[in-house]
Amino acid sequence: MIDPSPSGGLDWGLVALLASIAACLVWGLRFFLRYNRKDLDSLKEKLRADARDDHE
Repeated sequence: MIDPSPSGGLDWGLVALLASIAACLVWGLRFFLRYNRKDLDSLKEKLRADARDDHE
């Protein structure tokens, strides 16, 4: 049987691709959570403002 990889070890192109995909997923998750955190803070502030308006 012929070994398709010249070094007979890891396919470094595949390793680089998987590392890139993992980095993109981590970055995307971080961005998503940061955006949702800002949304949550904005919602809490709006609810506090509405509660103050209701008491006046």
